[in-house]
Amino acid sequence: MITLQPISEENFIDVLELKTSEDLVAPNCESLAEAYISLREAVEEDELQFAEMPFAILHDETIVGFAMVCLEDGEDLNVGSEIYWLSRLMIDDKYQGKGYGKAAMTALIDFVKSKPHEHNVKYFYTSVVPSSHIATKLYERMGFEKTGQVLGGEDVMQLVL
Repeated sequence: MITLQPISEENFIDVLELKTSEDLVAPNCESLAEAYISLREAVEEDELQFAEMPFAILHDETIVGFAMVCLEDGEDLNVGSEIYWLSRLMIDDKYQGKGYGKAAMTALIDFVKSKPHEHNVKYFYTSVVPSSHIATKLYERMGFEKTGQVLGGEDVMQLVL
């Protein structure tokens, strides 16, 4: 069974040791640094709900991947309302091809649908490198659709919650 576990003192080293051979996802050390900066800025601006939420992805007791989600105002996409943004999803090389990515996406979608910030968010967004056909197919199977927008050279995809 796949579960999401917030990054903590007990699991962050294991998350840092996860690897993927593809250069399509930022290294986890960079992602955790971004989460730290996001939290500091959110504290300074008294807007904790907008801090990145990093998670270890576990299969039973084994950490198999990493994900990061945040609540955003939607301005960059001209949505006009708050959105959830999946900024990172990675499964370690040795655990790929076992269905963990799909199971992790199901857990992430369930998480944002649970309204962790008590906001009525209607959309879940992510972006994907155009050459990453496996990731694109995964997101499409989960119900995401391309919006036609491009951010940082990546195709934006949207899921209606």
